[in-house]
Amino acid sequence: MSGLRPWSVAWADASREFWGTQEPGDHFSTSAGPQVAGRLAALVHDVDRRLDRADRLTIVDLGAGDGSLLAAIADECPDLAARAHWIAVDLRGISREGVESMVAMLPAELPGAPFDGVVMAHEWLDEIPCEVVERDPDGTDRLVLVDAHGEEMLGPELSDDAACAALGVDAAAARAWLVRWWPLHEPGDRAEIGSGRDAAWTWMTGLVRRGVALATDYGHVAGERLDEHRWGTLAAYRAGRIVRPVPDGSVGITAHVAVDACQASVPGTRVTRQRDELPRRPLREGARAADIEAHFGGLALRDRAGKGSFAWMQWERGLAP
Repeated sequence: MSGLRPWSVAWADASREFWGTQEPGDHFSTSAGPQVAGRLAALVHDVDRRLDRADRLTIVDLGAGDGSLLAAIADECPDLAARAHWIAVDLRGISREGVESMVAMLPAELPGAPFDGVVMAHEWLDEIPCEVVERDPDGTDRLVLVDAHGEEMLGPELSDDAACAALGVDAAAARAWLVRWWPLHEPGDRAEIGSGRDAAWTWMTGLVRRGVALATDYGHVAGERLDEHRWGTLAAYRAGRIVRPVPDGSVGITAHVAVDACQASVPGTRVTRQRDELPRRPLREGARAADIEAHFGGLALRDRAGKGSFAWMQWERGLAP
């Protein structure tokens, strides 16, 4: 095998290539539909009220894709048209009426920050690259290396600072995160080091002067990691299917977010689940086709085993009660 690199490095390069040309909707189903847009519009209105109808209200969508979610939220807020400033940030420019496009590889400095309003990221944190670590047959935690074809090999011991540093990995920081948030116990156990996501959430909250930061994503907490996620959550998507994660730019690579670690990185972060955030739509006799569709769509978005388990991380600063 040649061209072996830590997963974080290979993943970062692959993501830049993939998202430089692809749209999310072409590869996987997200929950960023009308019901989520409606719930987020309610959040925008609440923040506006608690800012005492500020002269300028800014709503920023990080990793906005084609900008459809942000546009849908704006459509739900026609009363804010004169004061709201809608900003979509992504690797590529977005052309939507009423939406300002910023092109950036995130995290990055954003013009105008910090903002008064809402800074949100829907299914973005899970795509921030992680180091992947595995416990070998002798009980030693090792860095996992990967080539462009997705073939893996166990690399240096995580206790070997110099060998890991030669690959661009801060082994001491990785060990500290692993011990606190995802300790490995048995040979074959794997973990994704989520310190980059913790830093990204900290950066997100720093974009808010007065208002709310919100990140929504597939996530797990300690008990889940030590049970159903013992072998990690690294995955990839292409054309609507889960496929083998190959860091060649042809697939979208992802891993669930260690929500409790992100929460601890920013005091005051509140975590809920999507099933508890979205309103229930009762199905009444004689309901129209649109109501029936919304009802069953809501059930899917609140499914405890699926999108209903999405974590909603919220943090606020400078808002009136």
